[in-house]
Amino acid sequence: MTGSFDFAVVGRGMMGTACARWLAEGGASVALIGPDEPADPRRHKAPFGSFHDAGRISRRIASSPDWALLAARSVDRYAALETGGIPFFTPCGAMMAGPVAGPMAGFMAGVQATAHDIPHVRHDSNSAAHAFPGLNLPKGSLAVWEAGGGYIDPRAYRAALERVAVARGAQVITHHAKGLSGPKITLADGSHVSAGHVVVATGGYARTDGLLPARPAMRVYARTVTLARISAVEAARLSSTPSLIYYPDGLAYDLYVLPPIRYPDGHFTVKIGGQDDSPLLETDAGMTAWFQSDGDAAAGAYLLDHLRLLMPGLAIDATRTAPCAVSFTATDMPYIERLDDNLTLLTGGNGAAAKCADELGRLGALAATGTGLSGEGYRADFRAVLV
Repeated sequence: MTGSFDFAVVGRGMMGTACARWLAEGGASVALIGPDEPADPRRHKAPFGSFHDAGRISRRIASSPDWALLAARSVDRYAALETGGIPFFTPCGAMMAGPVAGPMAGFMAGVQATAHDIPHVRHDSNSAAHAFPGLNLPKGSLAVWEAGGGYIDPRAYRAALERVAVARGAQVITHHAKGLSGPKITLADGSHVSAGHVVVATGGYARTDGLLPARPAMRVYARTVTLARISAVEAARLSSTPSLIYYPDGLAYDLYVLPPIRYPDGHFTVKIGGQDDSPLLETDAGMTAWFQSDGDAAAGAYLLDHLRLLMPGLAIDATRTAPCAVSFTATDMPYIERLDDNLTLLTGGNGAAAKCADELGRLGALAATGTGLSGEGYRADFRAVLV
């Protein structure tokens, strides 16, 4: 046996790492299990993580009260996490924008309701263009801008969470789990870990990796993002640009855009994502093949067209596409449930979980220890739907 622990968290992404952090801070012995980010994705055969990127939107404003509370509690702890020497948050502001009339008007109605107690400024398309040169929101839009929003570097965020977990005694195991039988976890190298309680936090893989007694009811979509490389001069011109979620003209779904971010290759990059539909990922092999790809070229071109409409003056030097996966649960909320005395499920980002990872991990730790979530102030019960 590799070791025996009070808790083993299977899944070394942001939610799983945060869960390990909170369990370790509570004094438990914890194993955090999952591979490092691959140096060469095309040769990588183990699970991929959702944190393999340089930018995720962070905001307190949301279209529902529970997502707003999850975000606020996490964002409020960013500064303390960063004191460990791993900065990950850039407070460039965040904006949510959508139509004030028509079938999609409910989105902004929800945003306005949750923004009530959050400092913010409201804009129409004209005032937004004046305040943020370079943005061209659709006419008839309402925009809510939060100065305290911005973006996180998900790699660094996860690393900051892991630093705390390890400092509290958690042990990191860089193999992925291949099997789970009661308290025993079989790792990819053939070794084993035993734990009094196991938390499965494997993201979209929770539906395909066979670790659970039943599949979570989730739709895991193969999504594409477009990355537009720009010059340092162009990035400086757009220095006031916030993170943005918005509804383009004629679309019944929202897109998201990150401001210029210096990516690991040294270039400034603007990222856009969001799709109405895309292929479902149904197997581990399918997940791996998708993450080894460059995404879908047609979806990438479509997103680039929308980026040019939103930022008509953007001077782009080069573009590329990249794969992404988004998991949507049957409840539209994460699944955080102690399934039995030996097993807790923590998964289901619904496209909004990165910024909330620390709070979701804290709730996962509460569930795993049998504390329960009923007194945490959320309307949702976070119960899992298994099929």
